[in-house]
Amino acid sequence: MAIIYDESVRSGPSNISIDRMDGTKAYLRHFENKLFLMFIATHGTRTEKWQAEKELTICERKLSFWEKHPRFVGDLARKGMEELKKNWRAGRGA
Repeated sequence: MAIIYDESVRSGPSNISIDRMDGTKAYLRHFENKLFLMFIATHGTRTEKWQAEKELTICERKLSFWEKHPRFVGDLARKGMEELKKNWRAGRGA
């Protein structure tokens, strides 16, 4: 069972050029995944919590990768993170 990050082995060549990707956008996509996984880790069933904790490790690794990407802009990422956090708080009624 995977919530977001499937751990199955992938095979075959990829046509995607990682160097051309928007590092900030990719980072924010994984940061949003992190917020969701943190929610599941807190509010899910025992099995969901276990799986979410497992996937949070993967998510952190991906965040670290994209933070080092040449097309990552820290200021934009921080603004995006604050916006995502704000949306999560508003959606939960906090």
